[in-house]
Amino acid sequence: MRQAIALALLIGLFCWVSIPGMSSGVGLSAGIDPTGLWLIGALTELSITEIVDLRAQIGFATQEIEGLMLVSLSVLPHLSLPPIDPFAGIGLGIALTPPPFSTGWIVEGSAGVRLAPADVVSIILQARYLLRWTAGNWTSGPIFEGGILINF
Repeated sequence: MRQAIALALLIGLFCWVSIPGMSSGVGLSAGIDPTGLWLIGALTELSITEIVDLRAQIGFATQEIEGLMLVSLSVLPHLSLPPIDPFAGIGLGIALTPPPFSTGWIVEGSAGVRLAPADVVSIILQARYLLRWTAGNWTSGPIFEGGILINF
């Protein structure tokens, strides 16, 4: 549980620091996995260089596994070709679940595109592939997401 608290504090710190940072943004996302599990979430991005961003993301399951919360931090190299911005990256996180389910670590790969119809708004379409270590077993699967990001 200490690792979960430390990760949540790290992501909270990242969100707090990103507001006055270089180019940053906050937004909302929604996703679905092939089993029909819906995740509703929030995300924030911080531009580290012109071609690398950091993204903190949190998502909550809306049914079946009540209480499931995915928290992750990803590094996203991207190629800006306005009005599109394709990206691919890797991240680490944790899946926090109440009993009888178990909490586990996550390694994720993501790929997608940001569409920028205006300077302050980006539409994100992405696929995330999660590899989860929980209770001595590996599980994996994709999540297909869309979201909107307000840029500062």
